Amino acid sequence: MKSGYGDWLAGSLAVVGLCFLAALPARAADILLASSYDQNDACGRPQYEAALEALKQGGFSGLSSKGYFLDQRTASREDLLKAVEQVKQDIRSTKPKLVLTFDDPAFAMLYEEVLLQKGTKMVFSGLNRRLEDYNERAAFLEGRSPVANISGVFEYLFMRDQLSMLEAVLKKPVNKVAVLHSTDAVGVILKDQILSELKNTPYAQRIVVLAAEDVPAMLNQARTINEDRSIDAYIPVTMSVLDPADGKRKTMAQLAPLLTRSIHKIDLALNASFAEYGFFGGVSIDFYQMGFQTGFLATKLLKGGAIRGAPVEDARRSIIAVNRKRMQELGIRLSPEARSIVDKWID
Repeated sequence: MKSGYGDWLAGSLAVVGLCFLAALPARAADILLASSYDQNDACGRPQYEAALEALKQGGFSGLSSKGYFLDQRTASREDLLKAVEQVKQDIRSTKPKLVLTFDDPAFAMLYEEVLLQKGTKMVFSGLNRRLEDYNERAAFLEGRSPVANISGVFEYLFMRDQLSMLEAVLKKPVNKVAVLHSTDAVGVILKDQILSELKNTPYAQRIVVLAAEDVPAMLNQARTINEDRSIDAYIPVTMSVLDPADGKRKTMAQLAPLLTRSIHKIDLALNASFAEYGFFGGVSIDFYQMGFQTGFLATKLLKGGAIRGAPVEDARRSIIAVNRKRMQELGIRLSPEARSIVDKWID
């Protein structure tokens, strides 16, 4: 086992926790779905809905399902422990045909339990942490081929494409890009993945990493980004940040207005939903398509496909989303060629 994995998992319990927010009354279900965040989360909801749609289109609308929503970003450790125990008890008692998890926290808490249930298959969507880290804790893969009852879709951030588009917007080579990340588990995972995707690319030495453990620290780092003329743009990865003013953790929806007011530079969004919070946007993962890809993989397994013949896949599709208001605020004018490849305009 890699020592850093245990530290990360313990930190995620103590610092951000998980909360069991919603589940149907206890009953047997063929499919159990566990989302890491709340029901309306910009990252989790599209995946969850798309996976269900893929199952429906695959002919499995008649199977019973049960959903859990794990408020990883803001919940207490006490709520987390209740949630995890409840979900595990349901897995043990009902032995569902399939467990679907969305994003890292739900998978991290449940995959070892599923490994004990040989008749249950697990398909994950949207993992960002290195698969090797999970596999060293409890083995289920050889390379990307399953050797147990778990497979899924790994989230790819399309960072090289993102910075290539940034250069098209700037009409010059990028100088530096800041990564402003929270110090919660998911913020650190995403920061590490950004660096990993850019390793061995021309952009690797142009990244400035800035951490923010609370809102005042985030605003200090925002001023640094805004005042540093060598920084062309930044990537907000402030997933969950403590606000000392009220003792509560703030998520991207609450933090985005603070950042866009403080930083007058291009904000590159990790997903299209973040552009709806007011960031400029750019190239990002298509969460709905990733969820559909996950659901399609699950249908193949439910139809009797061997999980050992279903290797872990990368999310295949990106989307280019641009917030028109933010573009105007920053005085950006896209060329006709750049405008023609935007998939989604946000007003």
